[in-house]
Amino acid sequence: MPDLKHKQMKISGLSKASGVSISTIKYYISEGLLPRPEKSKPNVAFYDDSYLKRLMVIKQMRSEGLSIKSVKAILDKYPFKGISEWERFKKNAREKDTGKLGKEEQLATVSDEERRTREILDAAYVVFTSNGYYNATVDDIAREAGVSKGTCYQYFSSKEEIFTAVLKSTVDRLIKDATDAAGEQKDPLARLGLKGMAFVSSFREVQSMLYGMYSEILGGNKELKQNGEEMLDRVAAFLSEDIRDGIDKKDFRPLDPMAVSYALIGIAELTGNLYLMKDEFDVPQFFLNLMEFIRHGLAV
Repeated sequence: MPDLKHKQMKISGLSKASGVSISTIKYYISEGLLPRPEKSKPNVAFYDDSYLKRLMVIKQMRSEGLSIKSVKAILDKYPFKGISEWERFKKNAREKDTGKLGKEEQLATVSDEERRTREILDAAYVVFTSNGYYNATVDDIAREAGVSKGTCYQYFSSKEEIFTAVLKSTVDRLIKDATDAAGEQKDPLARLGLKGMAFVSSFREVQSMLYGMYSEILGGNKELKQNGEEMLDRVAAFLSEDIRDGIDKKDFRPLDPMAVSYALIGIAELTGNLYLMKDEFDVPQFFLNLMEFIRHGLAV
């Protein structure tokens, strides 16, 4: 363990004390992991103990397999002043229920392989939702994740496989958000409305990704067609639970729950389109009108 009792050091002294190369220190500064030092002269900067302590935390985190992006995400929210604080943070996170862990706590507690997979998928989500499926490349995903293209191919065999994994994780998140939004509401129609609102709120993020998938399917991509079908079936099955509940409670007529679910998915997609195109589109009011229509139809 290096001596942390230095006062003011030049970058060469900081490098010697930490065992981190000068070029790496400069890279950490450029990436925002370390703050830029104040310069006493144009080409002379000094670093105090706080730099050394933070650098040792970064060095430890990197040795545990965290990417630059993950290190920055954690330190931006939790600016640890020493390795002991980082170790205590990990210990406390491991003692929590996994469902209650924040993003930074998840990064700190998962295995290297799981962490790296999650980093790639998070980066891929950003790339696919920004560029669409067709224009996205594995190079873009690697760059966003802060890893090499080869690293991406260590975990996924192709862009399609990455997209499929992103699609699955996105549906997982949408279903969880919709379940949380419905909460303890008992009325089946009210639950459907709350779930629909949750879906639409995320639609703007995933729209370009889904449109890209539809384009590929029309072009004959059988793998994406199968994955897209599975995604729709899963969402429809999730919504059909409330429809079956409404039928059992005699609130709804005995219709095919899956058929109604597919119709609701189509309405949710249209709602998302209106939300995108109309600047003052009132989503809550639209859903209130929609719930009235579903309950009573067009009859007077």
